Amino acid sequence: MSALYVGLMSGTSIDGVDAVLVDFFKDEKGNLQSKIIESFDVDFDKETKALLHELCLSSYDEIEKCGVARVAIAKTEAKAVLGLLQKAKVEPKDIIAIGSHGQTVRHRPEKGFSLQLDEGPLLAALTGIDVVNNFRAADIAFGGNGAPLTQAFHKMQFASTDKVSMVLNLGGIANLTVIDKDAKHQVLTAFDIGPANTLIDAAMRLLLNKNFDEDAKVARSGVVIPMLLAKYLSAPYLQLEPPKSTGRETFNVDFIKDELLLSTQDKSFIPDFIATLTEFTVVSCVNAIRQCLYKYKIDGARLIICGGGAYNPYIVEKMTNTLSKNKVEVITSDKLGANAKLIEAHAFAYFAYKFVNREALDLDGTTGAKRPSILGCLCPTTYKGEPFVG
Repeated sequence: MSALYVGLMSGTSIDGVDAVLVDFFKDEKGNLQSKIIESFDVDFDKETKALLHELCLSSYDEIEKCGVARVAIAKTEAKAVLGLLQKAKVEPKDIIAIGSHGQTVRHRPEKGFSLQLDEGPLLAALTGIDVVNNFRAADIAFGGNGAPLTQAFHKMQFASTDKVSMVLNLGGIANLTVIDKDAKHQVLTAFDIGPANTLIDAAMRLLLNKNFDEDAKVARSGVVIPMLLAKYLSAPYLQLEPPKSTGRETFNVDFIKDELLLSTQDKSFIPDFIATLTEFTVVSCVNAIRQCLYKYKIDGARLIICGGGAYNPYIVEKMTNTLSKNKVEVITSDKLGANAKLIEAHAFAYFAYKFVNREALDLDGTTGAKRPSILGCLCPTTYKGEPFVG
């Protein structure tokens, strides 16, 4: 019997909301399977984008700004959900629950919290569908980092008995999941590596008024600056051992402020700067992958790249060429029938499924949590299938 859920994701790039309609069902062996039926995305408006970028750093009147942002996010999410259902010709009453990630503006697991702005009750009212959100809190309550979480979904989606599977999600932040080829498909490790697109996108936005480096055209026109790359690679976070997680609290415009200033004074520096930031993503990821190959004595693996970075040809080509020396086959998740851009939205539909069925998510200790936990908080709708129009 199938079960329909909606997954919502808004990443650190703060572009907008990705929504997916997912069907969950059991195969003949009783194993859980899922497939995306339809997808839909809605961009944040200019004012909301600016507000969310501002909230990622300390500023004045943050309580007021957070309140305004939460409402704006919920309204954007509702627009995405209702647009998705209209496109799929599915009624709200047919959806069991929405799994909503919200927008991360502060990730401080060392202080016992991670803040994803969302307004679950408003989203539930506007869609007429139960909402499950605040997924990181339970993991943090048991001593974990609350991130990354997607390794549990990666295990279900990409595990193989042929070779070790390494899933590299290149969103704003890069995170890696390593799944053994044993019968239980043990997650050997999962952690945030460091920046993927967040620094590149920030530089493109501030210097060239573009959201990202399309087809890596700017990076390809520049030359990597070795001394600058070495400076970035010396970041203390990169030297830490897993379990670990990070975000824009560490890798933000302050991290590249000197280069941003130089770029405003010398426009010819911009291509080299973008090339170096892109190479920083490649090298930090390759280093992390090679460390895992050595630590777990992995002889040959497949690296599945997903997230927005899967569409950056510079990054994919560099990783393919470099990791071939380690007998690592590099592919994008698209080649396995899983849309690279929608992996995380799909994962949050899965987390909502797990919550509704009261199934604890065992992250194999990869986040540092001392116990498995049921992730999420429920925001139920009183009027199932009846979106509120006020």
